[in-house]
Formats: sequence, structure tokens, C-alpha cells
Amino acid sequence: MKLLLVNYEFPPVGGGAANATGFLARALVAQGHDVTVLTTAFGALRGVATEDGVAVLRVRSGRRNADRSTPVEMLAFLFAALVPGVLLARRRGFDAAIAFFTIPSAPLTAVLRLLLGIPYVVSLRGGDVPSFVPEIRALHAAIAPLRRALLKRACAVVANSESLARLSESIDPFPVQVIPNGVDTSVFMPAATPHDAGDAFRILFVGRLNIQKNVDALIESIATLATLPGPRAILEIVGDGPERPSLERLATQRGVAASLRWSGWLAKPEVIASYQRADVFVNPSFYEGMPNTILEAMACALPVVATRIGGNDDLVVEGETGFLVGVAAPNEVTEALQRLRTDPKLGVRLGARGRQRVTQDFDWARVATRYVELLAGGAPARRTA
Repeated sequence: MKLLLVNYEFPPVGGGAANATGFLARALVAQGHDVTVLTTAFGALRGVATEDGVAVLRVRSGRRNADRSTPVEMLAFLFAALVPGVLLARRRGFDAAIAFFTIPSAPLTAVLRLLLGIPYVVSLRGGDVPSFVPEIRALHAAIAPLRRALLKRACAVVANSESLARLSESIDPFPVQVIPNGVDTSVFMPAATPHDAGDAFRILFVGRLNIQKNVDALIESIATLATLPGPRAILEIVGDGPERPSLERLATQRGVAASLRWSGWLAKPEVIASYQRADVFVNPSFYEGMPNTILEAMACALPVVATRIGGNDDLVVEGETGFLVGVAAPNEVTEALQRLRTDPKLGVRLGARGRQRVTQDFDWARVATRYVELLAGGAPARRTA
């Protein structure tokens, strides 16, 4: 099949949805499909290029930050990509398309369906589902008619977790199928030889530093761990974002600034190295779709401590691959980390089971096959009663 993937962000620009788009595109190519990605330009990344067998068209839309985009920038991408997208589709003759995020990607794929009869799947990622991000409820209410029109015309609507699917169905009257994110276990894997942690217990967080990620609770846990017996706890934070200055101040106020390593955004090989030298991965988010970072950590045989929320609990099996803790409950995070800090063999066992779980159940080839099956049908999703 000739497939078009539309996402306003694509590696190295963007976060989890961008990475998912990249891995899915490569998995589709590996299965013999002809894949093109339409995305935004950033810096020197513009125009047409071939990346790992994937044709990528990056259109200029004024994006200013690699790790985040404003609603205005998302809207700018839609308008900037509309004409190039139609011309590209006429020239390439796509069989089907996947829109990552209802807004801003699905309006383009809906136009392609109207003009050229190209069926499309909408892949819900979180922020495009009403009530998922409380701060943008008013915006979702305003665009509800447009959102529902886009979902109605899709041949299928997909979410990456059960909780996100159920949330969407509770608000918009369209069935949502679940296709989880995947992970490339040939890329994300344990180190060939165990790392030498010395007398340190290495904790890792990877992600955007925004309110959603709740990193302040993790810093509070580090401060408490400093008062408990065991190896010195060191927290590496991979990522950046608007909350970093306040988090740095909190670390100083709590007296643990020396125990934090601020790595910023890293290239993929460096991120993998961070996973491989860590003892545990922590995701303290308030809400998630399905975090790629947890999948990556599990593939690298790390035990995971994560908040008990939708998306996280699709991945972490309590007591088998890690521990689920209460949202905004630093004491529970601390208890889980202390268990792992004082019992290294427990972490090794949990990590090995996590690696086994993602290898069996979260393979990108399976994900790619599920999308192709949906696109091959080509019929719009039917409304539920």
C-alpha cells in the first residue's frame, strides 16, 4: 500500500506521538509498504528527504520549539500543509492515510477523502480527546462539531490505550479501537554487560518538563530517600520544558540539587545509554495516553515505578514488572524506590519480566499490521447509539 502519515511533529521534533509515528512508519516500510510522512519543518529540517526508507515532507509553519507546539502553531501547520498535502496526494496516489491527532491532522486527511476518495484512520493520542487535558476543555467544546465530523468520516478511530478509548467514546458517539504503542526491542535493549553503579542507585525520568509530568513529586521523593538508609540516590532527568526553572529551585530548596543530573534532550543513542545505566525508571504523570518511555524502559529491562493512571496501568503489571503508585503521592513513590534500592535483585527480576512482556505483546510489526487491516477496509466508522 501507498500510505500517508500526517503528524504536526516528527523526530527529532516533538514527543511521544512523534516517536510513535516514526517507529510505525519504519515498521510499515519493513513490511513492504510505500510510506510518506507529512509534518512540520523546524530549523534546517525542511523540504523533502528520505529517512530510513520513509519519504518525509516538512512544510514551514513557524514552529519555534523542538519539544512543544502552541495551538497557533498547530493551526499554522494545518494551513501550511493543506495545499502541499493535496498536491502530494494527487502525485503519489495514496491508498490510505493515518492522521495522528484529530486536530490539526485530520482536517487534511478529511479533505483528501473528499477530493480524492482516500480513506483515513484517526489515531487519538491524548490531548485531542476532550477532558484528557483539563486546561483545554473550553477549546474542545468550541470545536466539537468539527471534531465529530472528522471522526464520523474516518474509516476507523484508534486510541493507544483502553482508558483513552473509553474516554473518547463517553464524549463522542463513535467506536474507538485500541492499538497500543509498540517498542523496537532490537534498538531498546539492556546493556551487553551490567553497568557498574558503584555506591549509587540511579533513577531515571524521560519526558517533557511540564505540569502533566508531575516531576516535583519525584524530587520530593529524592529528598526523602536522602534521609533513609541505602546507596546514594541519583536522579537523571532527560528532557526539558517550561517547568525546569521551578524544578531546579525546588531541588535547591529541598537540598538535593547535587543529586540531580539535568541532561536535557538527548539523541536516541544517548537516551538508550541513559536507560542502560539506570536502576529504575519513574513516570509520575497525572495523565498519559500510552507512554513510549515506559515501553522503552521495560525493553531495556528496567523496573518501572509509575502512577496508577490509564496508559501506565496498561503496561506496568503491579509486582511483576514494577510498581503502580498513587497520583501526587510522593510517599508511595518513595516506598517503591526504597524497596528497589535496598533489594537490587528485585529490580533485576522485575526488569527481566518487563523486557519479556514488551517483547511478546508490544511489537511495532503487530501495530503496523493492525493499522493496515483497518485501512484496507476503507469504510467510515459507524456511529454508536
